[in-house]
Amino acid sequence: MNLVYVFLSLIIALHFTPNEAKCHKNTVAFQNNLTLSRSTLKVHCKSKDDDLGDHFVKFQDVAYNFSFHDNVILITRFKCTLWKGANLEYHKFFQAYEGDPYCRCGAMYTWEARDDAIYFSTKGTVEKLMYSWIKD
Repeated sequence: MNLVYVFLSLIIALHFTPNEAKCHKNTVAFQNNLTLSRSTLKVHCKSKDDDLGDHFVKFQDVAYNFSFHDNVILITRFKCTLWKGANLEYHKFFQAYEGDPYCRCGAMYTWEARDDAIYFSTKGTVEKLMYSWIKD
């Protein structure tokens, strides 16, 4: 019985695994719009399998972004911490991306750091206030 389950799981996984030619990668981007402080934004993201390390985004610099395909069997999740301030005394830890069980293709998740809070938008949507900063 276990062998049948494994075989069926493999067939389903192969059938629903994104084909790179058909399924564009998903992208998560972080933009620094800290207009009052003009401080550097520090970004650190990781998933179960990948630690992307520290990245620093200067005020109104090109956004830091990364792209990936969803893992159909183990739902893709990226958790990130953002820091701001002269001594990086403000921060927020949150889930920046959670995949879809049916495989998401070409999603664009944009996180914008502003002085008052962190805002989120996807392709074609208005930015929405999501998180307030926490001070150490």
